Amino acid sequence: MLEATALYLAAGVFVGFVSALFGVGGGFALVPTLIVGLTLQGMPAAHLVHMTAGTALSVMVVTAGYAAVLRWRAGDLRPALVMRFLPIVAVGGLVGAGIGDTLPGGLLKAIFVGFIVMAIIRGFLTRRRDPSLAGDPPVTVVRGPFYWLWSTLAGVLGGLMGPGPPVLLTPYLRALHFTMPTVASTTATLAATLGLFAGFGYVVGGLDESGLPAWALGYVYLPAFAGLAAGAFLGAPFGIRLSHRLDDHLQGRLFTLYLCAVLAVMLAHGWFAGR
Repeated sequence: MLEATALYLAAGVFVGFVSALFGVGGGFALVPTLIVGLTLQGMPAAHLVHMTAGTALSVMVVTAGYAAVLRWRAGDLRPALVMRFLPIVAVGGLVGAGIGDTLPGGLLKAIFVGFIVMAIIRGFLTRRRDPSLAGDPPVTVVRGPFYWLWSTLAGVLGGLMGPGPPVLLTPYLRALHFTMPTVASTTATLAATLGLFAGFGYVVGGLDESGLPAWALGYVYLPAFAGLAAGAFLGAPFGIRLSHRLDDHLQGRLFTLYLCAVLAVMLAHGWFAGR
């Protein structure tokens, strides 16, 4: 128990840092941390992946929500831009969580890895932002079929495992020439919303499951939730400070490299193969 608690606290600091820096909500760091921590605590294999997803989504409410508040205080958050996506992502998160409760753990793993691969490819294809552009474009540029496609997928697919908005919406908004601080604040707010709706779906979906451990609320493991959330409050302010010191293009590239590191860890530990 002591090892798992220390792991949750340390990971929470890192999750808070990357949530504030990239607007990812910490989903990419939360999932491998929870897989290791819950395994150390003897979580039944039958519930491991679903408990990981539900707990990660619930923690995202705190980590991404706190990052969004810090971004708002720093003047990065554009409410009008958030509201273009929020209703679609919120409804999609509920749908995704409902679907996730019916899917086998192996398929959820494949979807999670697919998220990361997609983000890496799109991240490396993103070009440097035109230095002649001052600030962000008007919110009205967010429209058309791709707006509806990526918004819907960000909600539904994100509701399955968590990291929907940053993976699908970051490349889309960057292609429209929004600055990285604006993108990070937008995706952090959406990740918090997604965590709230989809996390609730996992709580409800796990209430009728048998064999869950003590201190589980549906598919949310409360000790892990508390440790990760506490650590996130310590790490988030440092992510905001670094974000305002980094070059815009460099910050985008660091986000892509961060995803490469997460994918490498997953494959090195055989997580995708189910070992």
